[in-house]
Amino acid sequence: MNKILMGWNLVEKTLIGLLAFVGVASAFYGVIMRYAFKAAPDWMEEIVIYMIVWSVFLVASTLAEEKGHVAATLLVERFPLKIRHILAVFNGFMALGFCVIISWYGFQIVSDAYIYDERSLTGLRFPLWIAYLSVAAGCTLVGLRYIIRLYRLLFQFEESEILETHEMSREERPS
Repeated sequence: MNKILMGWNLVEKTLIGLLAFVGVASAFYGVIMRYAFKAAPDWMEEIVIYMIVWSVFLVASTLAEEKGHVAATLLVERFPLKIRHILAVFNGFMALGFCVIISWYGFQIVSDAYIYDERSLTGLRFPLWIAYLSVAAGCTLVGLRYIIRLYRLLFQFEESEILETHEMSREERPS
């Protein structure tokens, strides 16, 4: 299972890097064309936006894996480990439910955009279902990460699953 997750992480991070690189390179090309040659293509900004949006929704999955999302832990850190475990499971189910709802409606929007052949208004006439797919795909990947986290919390529990990074790095000091 760990090899599959490592492969998944590698594919995600590589894809995010490629999308970000293409987005930045396209933006640079647009700036050069606009200011050096006075001939900026109208569709360049659209491509940059799509690359950034896809990158953001894919990196959300990576952040879910690494517990890198913003969390208010000031109060939760004060609870005993057993209560924190219960809260982590509750949080996992709530996040999973949110991801399922967004994915469900996201795929419905993608389907409608595909069926009705919605396209952008620029000269590129980009199929919008591809852009809309970023939301559905990103939330699906995050949901899968939460399923894995819930499995670990419920069946393979280790304290490191609920301890924050700064808590694990503290040295034990005698009172």
